[in-house]
Amino acid sequence: MHNFDFSHGDLRRIDLNLLVAFDALIEERHVSRAAARLYIGQPAMSHALSRLREVFGDALFVRSGTRMEPTPRALALAPTIRTWLETACQFLFSEPLFDPVQAVGTYVLSAPDGLEALLIPSLIATLRARSPGIGVRATLLETGQEIAALDRDEVDLLITASPLRTREWHSRQTVDECGFVALYAQSQLTLPAMPALQDLAAYDHVASSHRGSAASVVDHLFAEHGTSRRIVATSASLTATGLILQAAPLISIQPSLYLPLFAGLPDIAHMPLDPQLRIQVNFIWHRRNDSQPLHAYMRALLAAQVRTLHA
Repeated sequence: MHNFDFSHGDLRRIDLNLLVAFDALIEERHVSRAAARLYIGQPAMSHALSRLREVFGDALFVRSGTRMEPTPRALALAPTIRTWLETACQFLFSEPLFDPVQAVGTYVLSAPDGLEALLIPSLIATLRARSPGIGVRATLLETGQEIAALDRDEVDLLITASPLRTREWHSRQTVDECGFVALYAQSQLTLPAMPALQDLAAYDHVASSHRGSAASVVDHLFAEHGTSRRIVATSASLTATGLILQAAPLISIQPSLYLPLFAGLPDIAHMPLDPQLRIQVNFIWHRRNDSQPLHAYMRALLAAQVRTLHA
């Protein structure tokens, strides 16, 4: 609760630049020198003094020889006005201090299973070393709910390759681009060299979807090339996807970024797809957080983690 209430209408009638003029007059005790300090002409300063006298109902400054001597009312106002101006300068022109070591907060992000597995472990390790007061919470969201969650401030950042429809109040940063590979078990299948999407459409597929549906960026790619894949199994986990490939003659099309997640599985091979088939990985956030120090810090850390994926 505020200790003091004020009328916005009354305050609006006062040009707050007059307080700057008042402070210059207190400092200089001379109209011309005060005008020079404010980079205005003497007539403009004289006009400002007239308006100040009207606002405060007092002469404020009285000529005495070549000096303008402040009245008792002006001397009483001077410390408060100086404090207001110093506070305003600090508020308006001082950069907010952000110390990663001392920062405290929880950063909420939404990312597909694969990107979460690739980015979050190293991100958390970095935070424990540099910013132990910052926590991370990853959440899975339906594609249709991601933007709404961002607008409701339920999530701070979306990491996505999906073609989300953003609005003018959203910011987007493309942080990576990659192609696709077809994953399969060599003991189960043999794929042609450099298969086209039409070739892959002849095989049964296992899809990865934490949303419980088969629709994905991969399906959009098939549709754009006039075909579709036949999905016979859907898994919410990339780890389970690899195990399914070992057990059945299926293929799974994954972003090439995800290859490290399958590297430890024996018998799993990969075949690169047409290099023209590529997707972008984007960060999407609400513009209200463009310059928020904690958010900017976390986006920079995550972008650095993405760069290490190609190191």
